[in-house]
Amino acid sequence: MDSYYEQLIARIPCIWIKPNCQSKGILILYHGWVSNIKDYIFFGSLISDWGYTVIIPEIPYHGTRGELNYFDPKEIQKYFWNVVIQTVEEAGDLISELTLYDKIVGVVGNSTGGFAAAGVYANNISIKSAIIMNGSCAWERFEELICERDGRTPWTSMDKNTILKLDPAKLTGNMKNKAMLILHGTEDTTIPIDSQKYFMKVIEQNNNLNNSVQFVEYSKVNHQITLSMLEESKRWLDERTHN
Repeated sequence: MDSYYEQLIARIPCIWIKPNCQSKGILILYHGWVSNIKDYIFFGSLISDWGYTVIIPEIPYHGTRGELNYFDPKEIQKYFWNVVIQTVEEAGDLISELTLYDKIVGVVGNSTGGFAAAGVYANNISIKSAIIMNGSCAWERFEELICERDGRTPWTSMDKNTILKLDPAKLTGNMKNKAMLILHGTEDTTIPIDSQKYFMKVIEQNNNLNNSVQFVEYSKVNHQITLSMLEESKRWLDERTHN
């Protein structure tokens, strides 16, 4: 395993993983809902073996930043969007501080971390690449779909305008001269693939972005990271860093 240590960066607890070679740059890796930064050390080490410095920030209400009953539907409804929004809003200071060390290649996120990574990508011009695993880039549509599925009223835990302001699907104008890789299981019952399909329709309507977003669906895959997803991520990153 590559060397790693914990460090406060922009007042956010982070794990810093260095590769055993000359770094190609920094990748910011966002963890999921029931995880914390220590749970992602192995995942981060895999990515660092590809030649990147990996920074894993702790998202709000996780790890040393607090705890929730992550499997309680009421807790999820109350805190989910707050966690995503706060993560995106505090990313600016994190990015500014990290650029003092090295160039930032991009962001990676899984599940809730996929929402966060998409938001950070869409709301920060300096972030040129993103890999979104099992998340959503169309927040308004996701909220509508998930509430319809669960028989709930949308927008009860977060002001809709706050979501729309940061929703990646509303900010495609910020995605020119950038690249995004979306990986998602077709049988995902936690974060259904439908909102990502909606996002791709938004992208397809913009001729300037058609070639900048790659969407890979994995049949018979639920809410998980597969070996094929990792292989595709490495291939995609290698193409980006070699250009």
